[in-house]
Amino acid sequence: MKVLLFGRNPATVSRVTAALSAAGLAADGVASEQAALSRLGLVDALVLGAGVVGPLRERLTAAAVRHGVRWVQGPHILPERDALEYVRTEILPKLTR
Repeated sequence: MKVLLFGRNPATVSRVTAALSAAGLAADGVASEQAALSRLGLVDALVLGAGVVGPLRERLTAAAVRHGVRWVQGPHILPERDALEYVRTEILPKLTR
């Protein structure tokens, strides 16, 4: 499964993208709306970070639906939390539903 992670914090995007890859997914991460929109036709799923809310979330999810891309929103991840554990317990179950 090809997954695109879009989040507002580049450090968190990098950390969680690496964890998605370690969990066996083909993952890419971006921290700009334009970068996310330009890649939607190339992925199977879009993971939104917890900070992606309001009109920004509405634009991205509408674009994902237009491209036939499944989307999920992850909960906030604390800096001290293990990213792979976060992906396994919070993101993967949402992607496999």
